[in-house]
Amino acid sequence: MDSKSLGTWLSELEQLHPSAIDLGLARCGEVAGRLDLLSPSATTITVAGTNGKGSTVAVMEALLCEQGVSCGAFTSPHLINYNERIRVNGTEVDDDVIVRAFEAIDSARGDISLTYFEFGALAALWVFRELGVEYQLLEVGLGGRLDAVNIIDADVAVVTAIGLDHQEWLGSDVETIAIEKCGIARSGKPCIVADEHAPLTVLKTLSDLGATAIKGGSDYRFSDTLFSWCDGQSFPWDVPSGVIPLNAAAAVAALLSAGLAVDERGFANAMRQLRLRGRREHIDRGEGDLSIVLDVAHNPDAAMKLHEFLATLRKVEKTVAVFAVMADKNCHDMVSRLRNDVDVWCLPKGIGGERGQDPEKLADYLGESSRVF
Repeated sequence: MDSKSLGTWLSELEQLHPSAIDLGLARCGEVAGRLDLLSPSATTITVAGTNGKGSTVAVMEALLCEQGVSCGAFTSPHLINYNERIRVNGTEVDDDVIVRAFEAIDSARGDISLTYFEFGALAALWVFRELGVEYQLLEVGLGGRLDAVNIIDADVAVVTAIGLDHQEWLGSDVETIAIEKCGIARSGKPCIVADEHAPLTVLKTLSDLGATAIKGGSDYRFSDTLFSWCDGQSFPWDVPSGVIPLNAAAAVAALLSAGLAVDERGFANAMRQLRLRGRREHIDRGEGDLSIVLDVAHNPDAAMKLHEFLATLRKVEKTVAVFAVMADKNCHDMVSRLRNDVDVWCLPKGIGGERGQDPEKLADYLGESSRVF
């Protein structure tokens, strides 16, 4: 029998589980155990947080590739192709590799129902095991403590900036959300706390777990031009415009905590190869005065970072925003952060499926500066 295509698999996985999000480790952990994935030989670095997870993973991935250290990266969601979620040595794995992983998972799961995300997380772990990577970088999908990637004990955990998002699953305030994010840390293992202004519950939770907190702003320091590690090592750096220094510093701190060396030359070489799609991505088309900025900001804190980035660009006569958002996001606060930056809002219909926000509601809020397409 011929194998199903990746597209067919993905269509079936969207219908396999009764809900798109179903937090918990039991189902995924049981299948992982059957596949012998729970004790990987690779060093595992797991990244949680509200904003900055993807860019933190991307910086670590670039630094590992620059040193010739084999690495796998699992991130989500994807922008265009599903393969973006599972990369080895900076390259998206082929369809047939993911299909073989899906076949192995489907055979092992029996009557256990898995979500779309859980299937993907298990597939990444299977691929990384099969290809023998030395490091696996795992980005949490939602929360941390009960997210599928947390079936693996992280050798190093990273908690990026924490803000309000996904409150219906994680809690109504940043202190409660922080507890969920810190659930990826392990006793006796380092946990990088990227934000020096992190909620107070971060350090308390890490202490309760027995993890070793390594905090930005005290255990290591950084600015736009310099990184300094706790052992006195420091080097000048030039962080790419698409990466916030806080996230680049967390990535470097995580690799140093894992025992890798990072220096000025290595960082510079890695960043020259880094292309971070959809994160403050600035495209100059060379067509008159037209330029394009692509950004996946999806909560108020991220929208504020986009506002700050737009302020660094050259002044223009008109800014047009094409904007779509999920209905469960705090879209009013997101828009308010950017309202003074945008002259015209273009609101497309049919984006996001059942979770998509009705653009007519956004238009009512934005008023005459908006138009629904």
